[in-house]
Amino acid sequence: MKRLSELEKKQLGILIQYYRTAFFRSATKNKEDYKQVNFCLNICSQAQLSRLERGDVIKSIEVYQKLLKKLNLACEKIPPKDFLIFETYFDNILIFQNDDSLAINYNEYISIINNYYNIFKNNIIYTHYNYALEFIIAILNKDISEARILIEDVESTLEILSPKYLVLTLQYLGKYFHLTRNFIKANKYYLLSIEHMHKYNIWNPIIYLDYAYNNIQINQYNYTLDYLYQALNSFSDSDNYEILAKINYCYALVYINTKYYEDGLNFVIKAIEYSKKVNKRSLLKQQYLLLACLFYLIEDYQKALINVLEAEKLSNDEDSKLFKYIIEKKLMIKNTYEFSSDIYQNIYHYYDDSNHSEYKLVNSIKHLSDSLKIIILQELYQYYKNNKKYKRAIDLMEVYMLKR
Repeated sequence: MKRLSELEKKQLGILIQYYRTAFFRSATKNKEDYKQVNFCLNICSQAQLSRLERGDVIKSIEVYQKLLKKLNLACEKIPPKDFLIFETYFDNILIFQNDDSLAINYNEYISIINNYYNIFKNNIIYTHYNYALEFIIAILNKDISEARILIEDVESTLEILSPKYLVLTLQYLGKYFHLTRNFIKANKYYLLSIEHMHKYNIWNPIIYLDYAYNNIQINQYNYTLDYLYQALNSFSDSDNYEILAKINYCYALVYINTKYYEDGLNFVIKAIEYSKKVNKRSLLKQQYLLLACLFYLIEDYQKALINVLEAEKLSNDEDSKLFKYIIEKKLMIKNTYEFSSDIYQNIYHYYDDSNHSEYKLVNSIKHLSDSLKIIILQELYQYYKNNKKYKRAIDLMEVYMLKR
């Protein structure tokens, strides 16, 4: 084993604890060997092992070496050139996500990650750095199943990461839990990332937008506006039109949800203008649906339909189709639709059923896009109130943290 720095000893102590505990909790026949009192036998005292696993540094390199050997782990020297090249890939993600003009080549990153597993195979610290990078790329590629495979290795060993890696990994843990709709846990990681970003002076203002949008999902609008302001302040003098479109879209969501419809209208129009500058069809579609949502809420159903049709031109998906059907019901237009997704089919049946089979509807709401969620939550809440189902109305408010 190479000579260890104080930092490497701390990192190895955390990793020894992680892997020893994993073996002890596993179904392996000799799992008792990994109980702390047995694991340190003839190597060090249990108290010393306990200190080491908490990240305290002990003098003897030989103790680390023997403990790692029992876990079939290694910490051999990595050529500085290899690590410096690897580090640029974290740098590139930081730069890319804060600059609309850049793109990430996912295939190149996957190739690099696979290559570095081979380079780092005899160094468990650097292997975990590679896990963090692979996890981030999985989230960027919206590959939740791949991210789920890595989540424990990443989440349980965050303390070994250097500041730059830590800021990014915490942010992408936030994104993971946002995508899996655990918005409370997402907030925890976003806030930790922001805290470390400020602590280590790492420039990553896009996280203000991530955190703000996550708070919209749980109707925490005071926090949302604070962080949207910080995001806007960071990007307002830039040509990052896609980011500016997203910021204005979030402002519009806040004001529409809180029934400040005129302010919401101004912001969604700004969002559309920015999206047109970069010709982002997916963003434009999302924004036209939000504009349709706004007009639907103020009962201007003709304008709502016009904007849904604009969204449909950009992407004729189930969102647009369902929204169009809901508006057509208001306009007394009779059309029949088929939906491939059970979620959309449940909502379709709710609007098509005079008895209002709302049970399946409630379970489907959380899967909807922002605009559909707003109008369906409002209408279901109003339906409960009008029919004196107050307990259900209160439950709906609590589940979706509605502010009415």
